[in-house]
Amino acid sequence: MDSNQQNDKLSLSNQPDLSFNLLDVVASVWRWRKQILILTIVVCLTTVVVSLFLPNYYTASCTFVPANEDKDLFSKEKQNGMYGDEEAVDRAIIFANSAPLVEYMVKEFKLDQRYNISAASPKGESKVSKRFKKLYNVKKNDHGGIEISMQDTDPQMAAKMLTAAIAKIDALYKQATQPNKDLMLKTYETALENKRKELKSNGDSLFVLRKKYAVFDVKTQGELLSTLLVETESQLAESAAKLEAYKRSGRQDSIANITAKVQGLNKKLEILNSKSDSVNSSISINAFNEGREMIMYYDAQNYSINNDMAEILQEYTRFKAQATSNTSSIITLEPVQVPKIKSYPVRSIMVLAAAFLSIMIGLIAALVFDLNKRIDWKEVLNK
Repeated sequence: MDSNQQNDKLSLSNQPDLSFNLLDVVASVWRWRKQILILTIVVCLTTVVVSLFLPNYYTASCTFVPANEDKDLFSKEKQNGMYGDEEAVDRAIIFANSAPLVEYMVKEFKLDQRYNISAASPKGESKVSKRFKKLYNVKKNDHGGIEISMQDTDPQMAAKMLTAAIAKIDALYKQATQPNKDLMLKTYETALENKRKELKSNGDSLFVLRKKYAVFDVKTQGELLSTLLVETESQLAESAAKLEAYKRSGRQDSIANITAKVQGLNKKLEILNSKSDSVNSSISINAFNEGREMIMYYDAQNYSINNDMAEILQEYTRFKAQATSNTSSIITLEPVQVPKIKSYPVRSIMVLAAAFLSIMIGLIAALVFDLNKRIDWKEVLNK
């Protein structure tokens, strides 16, 4: 074995044993038990004293959802639900966390004085706003609602501030959505006006056609004309046969009457079969047939326009009532209650946490001190 290996072994044998086993740890804790106990007691007592000086905070909370204010104009599938959709919830959360709401709450409740923060400078104003945001919380829950809470040292003030915040959110929501409502109302009104003009134009054309073709009721008039034509032709054929029979039998007294009747029926049949541009009678089959399709078309147009107007007017009336009402734009699912139990500080947890932390620090310190005893610092520093 050479000299280098012997020197290495010698140096390793001279190094202190820095390893710890469980018995060493227990021994260290036992040796330092009094110091650890004293540290724990001092820390716990200090925590108790400090926690007693901390003010109690009370949390007022509420859950709300925005009302349904989205409408698909003239759509067959209407959104008639009471509550708004996910986009409406997201918009409400934006309003709830907006700068106008924070500014309103700071000024309305003089939070700079309440929080003992000078707001004479922009930095001070920022501190007041940050303090308010720390005590004010808005979040969306798992059920699509919006949970909002306000903390304050006075439970009555916490509830009052939360109620004011909800009212301000409602006002901001209305302010943001009102221009869209006004635009939708104008759209409805424009659509109704266009339908009225279309109905008038269609009615004027229908009036001209009815006057030209003397067609006033397509269904009834068509049935009457068909019946009248059949009856006239039948009567004419019967009268013509009688006239021939009377002529063969020489019944002169009846020939004149039948002849006049046949002439009348021929004239009637002539009128029924006359052209539309050469007759002013309402019993012209040709005039009826010529104008029937156009009049039926304009009648159908009138019916369709009237139905459209009725539907638009119904939606317009319903939407106008909603848009001009003073009802809230948000729906609170539970009223704001004055909190009766403080939310924090939880002094028992603070003391337990301090005790645990002090014990851990004491254990670590005991192990470090015992480890320090094993090291010859003079030898270490002299190397």
